[in-house]
Amino acid sequence: MKSNILKSLNSIKNLIVLVIMLCACSICFAQSSSQKKSGDLPKGYGGVELGMSLDATKSALKSNSDFGYNGDRDVSLLPGENRVLIETDARDTARWSFLEQCWFQFYDDKLYTIMLNLNKKKVDYYSVYSSLVKKYGEPVEFSPERAVWKNDSIQLSLERPLILKYIDLETFNSLVNEAMVEKTAQEQLRDEFLNSF
Repeated sequence: MKSNILKSLNSIKNLIVLVIMLCACSICFAQSSSQKKSGDLPKGYGGVELGMSLDATKSALKSNSDFGYNGDRDVSLLPGENRVLIETDARDTARWSFLEQCWFQFYDDKLYTIMLNLNKKKVDYYSVYSSLVKKYGEPVEFSPERAVWKNDSIQLSLERPLILKYIDLETFNSLVNEAMVEKTAQEQLRDEFLNSF
């Protein structure tokens, strides 16, 4: 009788250990599948990706009618050196599209910012936000105005009312630092001018 009780206790212990191990495994699996890494952020949308040249971007825009690209008439030069902007409008030419207006900014023939203004009649902020959280995990920054996902090279943000932005952080930060240096030089010249009186 005593041996039967010991066998039953050992069986119960084994069963408890097995249940605990299964629970631990399922928790680990659930966490790993729900926690997407921001390292896997996309470089763009619809065949247009950060880092593309101006010509490669034009070609990609031509091949995807969702953007409403009209050719070179959508291309503008921006103030400053080596800066170009492509602005597309899908509202009239691609009424089926989930996009409205889109902006693509270049510096030194490299696409460094993509801004997609999404059609609010076809998709809402919460649906896009939920989809991004499901794919890339919780944002690293969150406020009522925007949600931001980042890795070392890309920033993806969803901004209100409904704009999706992709930013090449290396180029963007370089331009910000360059602007700060120029501002500092301009401030010094201003101070020298004011001191000359």
